Amino acid sequence: MGRRLHCWRAGALLMLALGAPVRAEPTVVSELHYGEALFMFYQQQHFDAITRIQAGRLSGHIRRHDDDAQLLLGGMLLSWGQHEEAAEIFRRLLDTGARAEVRDRAWLYLARISYQRGALAQAASALDAIGNGLTAGMAAEKRLLEAQVLMAAGQYDRAARALERWDAPGDWRAYARYNLGVAMVRQGRVEEGSAHLAHVGRLNGSDEVRALADRANVALGFSLLQRNEPAEAREVLQRVRLNGPHSNSALLGFGWAESALERHHESLTPWMALRDRDLLDPAVQESLLAIPYAFASLNAHGQAAEFYVAAVRSLNAEIARLEDAIAAVRNGELVPALLAMDSSEDSGLHWQLDALPDRIESRYLYQLLASHEFQEGLKNYRDLDFLSGVLRNWADNLGAFADMVATQKIAWEHHAPRAAELMEASDVASLRSRHAQLAERVGATAEHYDTRSLASGEELMQLRELDEVAERLAGLADTPEVDELRQRERVLRGVLLWRLNAEFPARLWQQRRELRDLDPVVSEMQAREARIEALLEGAEGRFEAQALRIASLGPRVAGLLLDVGGASVRQRQHLEAMAIDSLETQVARLRSHEVQARFALARIYDRASDPREDIARIGRTAP
Repeated sequence: MGRRLHCWRAGALLMLALGAPVRAEPTVVSELHYGEALFMFYQQQHFDAITRIQAGRLSGHIRRHDDDAQLLLGGMLLSWGQHEEAAEIFRRLLDTGARAEVRDRAWLYLARISYQRGALAQAASALDAIGNGLTAGMAAEKRLLEAQVLMAAGQYDRAARALERWDAPGDWRAYARYNLGVAMVRQGRVEEGSAHLAHVGRLNGSDEVRALADRANVALGFSLLQRNEPAEAREVLQRVRLNGPHSNSALLGFGWAESALERHHESLTPWMALRDRDLLDPAVQESLLAIPYAFASLNAHGQAAEFYVAAVRSLNAEIARLEDAIAAVRNGELVPALLAMDSSEDSGLHWQLDALPDRIESRYLYQLLASHEFQEGLKNYRDLDFLSGVLRNWADNLGAFADMVATQKIAWEHHAPRAAELMEASDVASLRSRHAQLAERVGATAEHYDTRSLASGEELMQLRELDEVAERLAGLADTPEVDELRQRERVLRGVLLWRLNAEFPARLWQQRRELRDLDPVVSEMQAREARIEALLEGAEGRFEAQALRIASLGPRVAGLLLDVGGASVRQRQHLEAMAIDSLETQVARLRSHEVQARFALARIYDRASDPREDIARIGRTAP
């Protein structure tokens, strides 16, 4: 049984870690409340399962499976973001009751989720609790996660030292060197960090590794540009894929490298390619100014002015749309629109928004909406909305519960007199006494080897008939016929007594077995009688206690509804503030670009020694 429970624990933790049911070795569930919670857990109804486990433990209905119920509770609390409560359960149970690989995997999972949610102290504590039970891949993830936690806490020197000493396996080596390079650059060790980034930038493997290489090359390229090394930056940025997620930044940087090398004509090629891409990307926005800058550097002032004017128009139009998006968010339209796209019934840790509404603000918030912070915030708001619905349902049900208690009280008052009469008519004590007497008789029968006491009714009748026959034959004169009858009577009696003697052990065993079978029946009768007596004695008090408890729950649920409602408002405002801040940042960036474009356009007018008609015309139509 113990081994099966450990197997189930492993399956439960794996299921929580992977976010999907897994097939675990079955165990015997001997308590209804725990079985109900387990069923809800496998149906992904984690909140209901949490409620059943807590209620079952509080009421004493979950005892035999208490450790397993707590472990399951810890995993589900973790999925609802209750890190401290889950960690306390893990510490209490996993350290003493689970295999090393199960324990360490649980701690790694807790550390990963804590890091993702920004709980760095809990993540570091969970990482410290991990032993030597992880697989090679999980051990590599642990080492990298340790460095990420240190970097998130601003301890770049410790992160660099930890990664320098690590001989990472497989693709983990690429992630380690990338993070090591970033840590060193932020620590001020630019040359060493750049060497690591350059190494990662030359890798060629899976799509994930190539994306990491592109990211490293972009970071290294812009670092070289800042250090006024455009030729080296140009070489590095050439390695970035044209259709990768970092291609826009690479094209922009490549153009600036060409421009720094006084190759302004060549810089137009990547910048003109950027111009046709999504204007929401900052690299594309900057290219709107870079293109006329290149033309101006080539003394093509007319074309430069034309592109500056086009840039101002595009930027103004985009700013207007952004301001409309900000107004929509301020009106509270964003969060309801996002949740209106949600058709999933999942909740807690594994939920995420899979689709975005076709709205103007969504177009400018792709990056924010995809960020972990916003997803976590939206998840929390959705969970609060779910809790609000649960509390409203509970508030509605309290009235029904009060009616149920009142109805049960009326029914009890109707049936109580009949139950009292039945209890008075029952005589369980005499049955118990009779059972004891039978046991004594069986014991005496065995002690005296009384075979006749175990004879059946038919056998006793046959013995009585033989006694009558013997008595009659004894009164007859001795003749050959009478002697023959007496002989037959003795043979029949002998056969009957022999059978009773031969079957005595089996009959005695059967009697004892029947008495043993009666023991639990009599005990159950006594227990039921005691329960009924207790019900009769305390029924009024129980009904009153239930009614008072239901009445007291009303204000409590109402208070919780107010708390959840307030938290929902604050969470929605937090999400809207994040969205507005992101949109206003984009507006500020676009306005800065617009101002730069206008000043550049003014400088072109001032510096043009031979203004042409097309420039004058463009100037008159400039916004």
